[in-house]
Amino acid sequence: MSKRFSLFGRSSSLLMLIFYKLLLAVIEMLAGSVCLIAAFFAKHIELVDAITKTATVDTLDRSVVWLVQQLVIFQVDYQIVSHVGIILIAFGLFNVVLAIGAWFKSHKMRKIALYIFGALSLYGTYGLFLNFSAYNLVSLFLDLIIFYYFWKVLPRHIRH
Repeated sequence: MSKRFSLFGRSSSLLMLIFYKLLLAVIEMLAGSVCLIAAFFAKHIELVDAITKTATVDTLDRSVVWLVQQLVIFQVDYQIVSHVGIILIAFGLFNVVLAIGAWFKSHKMRKIALYIFGALSLYGTYGLFLNFSAYNLVSLFLDLIIFYYFWKVLPRHIRH
């Protein structure tokens, strides 16, 4: 029988889930921040003209100009972009709370996660029937794996 890996009293699968949730939180909050910055520049387009005139070889300046030009080309409303940014940041904060709850082996967070990932799985299934794509299929598969982990595997790791 092989010895199981444990760090600070947490199993390797629990540590991987915590790391995954924290990494996903960082990515979602960064994406949300980019959306908020893009919405700001889309609302204040005159600032982009000033950046365009002074932008030389700075990658960040060119990135901002390109992003706002794409928003203008596609005629995206800045309010929609800002709402998407706020939602992404909220999802990131939820993932941080979820990771903290998993670290402290909270039964309440497990139940909340079950409801959230169950609802995401149902919504993903509905979306898959409306518009089948490989991305939707992979997304549904990942939601189901996480749901299964919270439902069957996590209770063994959070016993006190």
